[in-house]
Amino acid sequence: MSFAAKPTPANASNNSNNKVSSVSAAAPTAAAGAPPETVPDGSGEADQDLLFKLRTFDVYWVEKNALMYRDGIAKTFDKDSRKAIVTEKRRSSVPLILRDMAPPEGSIFDPAKKWDEEKKRSADQAEDDAAAAAKPEPPAKKKGGGNKKGGASSKKTTAESIKENNAAEKIKRDLERDLQKLSNLKTLKALQEASCETVSGKINRMIKMLHLAVCDLRQGSVSASEAEVLDILWALEEMDSFKAADDLVSAEKASKKDSKEDKKDSKKSKKDAKKDKKSKKDAKKEEEKPAEKVVMTAEATTLKSLYKDGSDARGSYKDSLKYARKLMKSKESLITFQLTDMPDRLPPLSRYNRKFKLEDWQCSILGAIDERRSAVVCAPTSSGKTLLSTYTCKIAQGTVLFVLPSEVLVWQVASTYYQFFKGNVTVCTDQISFQEVTGDAQVYIGTPKALERAITKARGAAGEELIKGEREFMILDGGYSQFDYLVLDEVHTLNGPEGDALQRIIKCCNCPVLALSATIGNASQLRDWFASVRNEHVNATLIDAPETPEEVVLQEYFARFINLQRYVVTEAEGKDGNLKQKLVKLHPVAAMTPERLKNEPELISGLSMTPSDMMDLWKRMRSIFPSTALEDLDDPDKFFAQFVDDSMRVTLLQTKEYENHLKKRLTALSQSHPDLYDRLRKAQLPPPLEAKADVSDMLYGVVNQLKQSELLPAVAFQLSTYGAFDMFKTLLERLESEQMAEFPEYRKDLIKKAKEKAQMRKVAAGRASRENAAEAEEEAKEGFVDDSLIQEDTTKPHDR
Repeated sequence: MSFAAKPTPANASNNSNNKVSSVSAAAPTAAAGAPPETVPDGSGEADQDLLFKLRTFDVYWVEKNALMYRDGIAKTFDKDSRKAIVTEKRRSSVPLILRDMAPPEGSIFDPAKKWDEEKKRSADQAEDDAAAAAKPEPPAKKKGGGNKKGGASSKKTTAESIKENNAAEKIKRDLERDLQKLSNLKTLKALQEASCETVSGKINRMIKMLHLAVCDLRQGSVSASEAEVLDILWALEEMDSFKAADDLVSAEKASKKDSKEDKKDSKKSKKDAKKDKKSKKDAKKEEEKPAEKVVMTAEATTLKSLYKDGSDARGSYKDSLKYARKLMKSKESLITFQLTDMPDRLPPLSRYNRKFKLEDWQCSILGAIDERRSAVVCAPTSSGKTLLSTYTCKIAQGTVLFVLPSEVLVWQVASTYYQFFKGNVTVCTDQISFQEVTGDAQVYIGTPKALERAITKARGAAGEELIKGEREFMILDGGYSQFDYLVLDEVHTLNGPEGDALQRIIKCCNCPVLALSATIGNASQLRDWFASVRNEHVNATLIDAPETPEEVVLQEYFARFINLQRYVVTEAEGKDGNLKQKLVKLHPVAAMTPERLKNEPELISGLSMTPSDMMDLWKRMRSIFPSTALEDLDDPDKFFAQFVDDSMRVTLLQTKEYENHLKKRLTALSQSHPDLYDRLRKAQLPPPLEAKADVSDMLYGVVNQLKQSELLPAVAFQLSTYGAFDMFKTLLERLESEQMAEFPEYRKDLIKKAKEKAQMRKVAAGRASRENAAEAEEEAKEGFVDDSLIQEDTTKPHDR
């Protein structure tokens, strides 16, 4: 992609010292940045191109032709010359770039649906509670047969019966399709990615996954683990449909067992009845008493069949289920096991139970957005802020202005929203601006200064607008009045290099604001500033402004949906004399000095702990402090016992409660037992570290450690683009050299196999006779490429 030379900005709004009130007044003057005598009259094609550039490309744009690709030809007939004119059709390549950068199809979460479900659930719950409170005591039933007319009305009509039969037939066909699909899937990963239409199909899928995990564990597979088995078992037993079906199967089995015992007792009573007539009459009554029949649902019937016939070469599904349940019961402490061996599988992180539930703080902000109120949200990374911004863009009545601090984030969000909003996305950065010309933009996404320049610049028609009356894809529609909502991600960058532009945008937008950040030190002060700006807008636009000023919602949240385990990298000389890298856990307690625990609670709350950190801390507390200094709830088994149900499943949100409890206890212990606490804290200090400006040489050793610890894939952050590229090249060169040292003949073997397979394909295609030097030379001169030679990848890395 070629870039245009960076011209001198001609827009007065670029001056960071300009006041907000002068932006709109200064922009028209700046638009005439070139002297009057340099502006052409637009008579010729060259003049039109120059006019186009002067009016629009007065800042850091990419050359327009670099963003175009050929999209066929168009033929027209000129009546005057009586000749056909062929023109080349060209289109912007930005939609293709956004499409290729987008996440996999179907992976984008629609928060509006989940919020509608949550509102409906809350409304139903409120109605049920109100009905239960107002419901009178039921009247005593009258003796007699009851109302025959009412009984007759309960009969189903013919139409209802037909509908039920059709629904049952559809479920039956869908189940057959699900079972056929599942029968072809033989791996755990394939079953995880599969989806089923019917309830019975979903149960079958979970049981088959459990069977595969159990068989791998029993056979000692490297990838198998008890955590995997228990994760699947918990997910299975948390399915209400499975629980109900399994209960019915068990009830039917118990009923049959009781029936057999009753028959035995009946035969015995008949023998005894011959001695006594009275006992004979009693035995007759008992014999005539009907046994309770268990009514099986469709899911229960399918599950019963699966228990009976479901199996493969490695065993039956029923035996695998029994093994998994026995494994769960054998654990001395399920809570400790989960915190130690399953920290990355605690709900909602379970890989098999992806039930997503909106948190209370998210519901609060979503309600404020519905009411078109401004809000400031301070929550950690991965806690669910993106859900709020996506919902805002989805339900807004007009266009949403989405401001991000960096170009990388702009492209990331734009690629996601381009798929989500069916292409109605506008992108604006220092290098590129793009808008979809076929429809109105639903979201403007860009960096502060680029957006300010594009929106405030006054201009006339240019380019395709001037020639054909069509919209230009590189010229954004200006004006702040078009925006219905303003979303600010990473709002703490108000103190950054483009903070002045961001402030002017906030003051120019007369609409509600959603400000998001993970690191706001003065959230209350920021909320008050947004409230003052918002009320200035209200007072300026309304004649009868409300007496009560509009308030801005402030929501602070400190939990996150992922576990970020901290590590530091240390270096030590190995036996071969080379430096070896080692990953060492970095425990947050190392930074929790007694002074910070007492005087800086906000800092301490930001030092989050993973479940593994909490277990390590509890073990050290138990070994260092006397039993009299510890409380019962310090023990994780006793603490979580007050939250978990019979399944003993611990959630990630509950671990946050335990973390808060431990921090309170550490604060108390640091004051009551300062020497012991100092010993505890120093035990968690990392080894001496050395800061390095360039860590490229260490990267291979770190990645190797991550692989051995099963922590891949991983993301390495490098603030410099060129620095990241240099690190990538260094790592790639090291990987290639290590591969060559360990497998010197590997590349030659790949080329040899590729040639053999290519020759076999030629023989199969009847082209082997063409292989001679003369023909090969002629074909090379003509540019001929044999596809059979390039189907094999001869550069792929070794599997190790």
